[in-house]
Amino acid sequence: MKRIFLSILFATALLMVHTSARAEYAHGKTLNLINADNRQYHFGFILGLNTMDFNVTNSGILTTQDGQLYEEGSENGEENEGQIWYGEDTKLSCGFSVGIIADLRIFSWLDLRFTPTLFFNTRELSFRNAKGEERENGTVSVQSNMMEFPLTLKFRGQRKNNYRPYLLAGGAFTVDMGRDSEAPVMLKQIDYGVEVGIGLDFYLPYFKLAPELKFYFGLGDVLERDRPEIAELSDRRFNYAMSRLTSRLIILNFNFE
Repeated sequence: MKRIFLSILFATALLMVHTSARAEYAHGKTLNLINADNRQYHFGFILGLNTMDFNVTNSGILTTQDGQLYEEGSENGEENEGQIWYGEDTKLSCGFSVGIIADLRIFSWLDLRFTPTLFFNTRELSFRNAKGEERENGTVSVQSNMMEFPLTLKFRGQRKNNYRPYLLAGGAFTVDMGRDSEAPVMLKQIDYGVEVGIGLDFYLPYFKLAPELKFYFGLGDVLERDRPEIAELSDRRFNYAMSRLTSRLIILNFNFE
C-alpha cells in the first residue's frame, strides 16, 4: 500500500513537470518572470497531498486485561494474566494540505522560507498480543489535524530556460489540533523534527509553479501517557505496549508563487 501511494505521488509530480514543460515549449522558450528571483521577499500559497504514519517502538511490557501493569506474584487471577501487546502502523491514507509561503532571498542561490501548513489526515494503529490475538474493537483510529510550522533553507540550482531545481532542508514543529482525550491513543500536542525535500520551479507567464516533494521525520515521542480521562481503562495496556511513537510525513506540494 505504501509503495502504491508513493508511486501515485511521483506520477503526479512527473505529470506536473511534463505539463509545465509542454507549456514552456508552446511559448517558444520565451523567458518568463526574468526578475522573479531578484525580489528581496515574496509570498505564495500551497495546495498539496500528504500521507502520515508512525514509527512504533514496542516496549515488551506485561499488562493485565484491565489495563494495569502486571506484577509477578500478585493475585491477578487466570482471566487477568499478564500479556505483552505489540503496536503496528497498518494503514496509509491520503490527506490534503493547505498553506502559505513567506520567502526571504539571502543570496542568489539561497532563500529562507517559512511555510505554515495545515494537514488533514487519519492514521491507524493495530494491536495484537504474543498469541496473535487482536484488540477486541479492531484498529485504533488517530485523527491528525495538524498545523506545521517549518523554517527551511532553499538551495537553488542554475536556472535553465523556464525551470530551476532546488533542494530544501530545515526544521519544523507541529501542533496537533484534533486531540480526543477519551480516545484509546492520544498524541501530544507539540512535536518537532527535521524536514528535507526537492522541487522544481517552473516560470510561467504570470506566476511560478513548483511541484515539491518533502519528508518530515519527527524526533519527539508523541505518545501521551498521562490519560486520566481515557474512556476505557483497559485501553491503557495499548499505551504501555509502546515505549516510543514518532511521526513521519510524506508531502507532495504544489507551490504557487
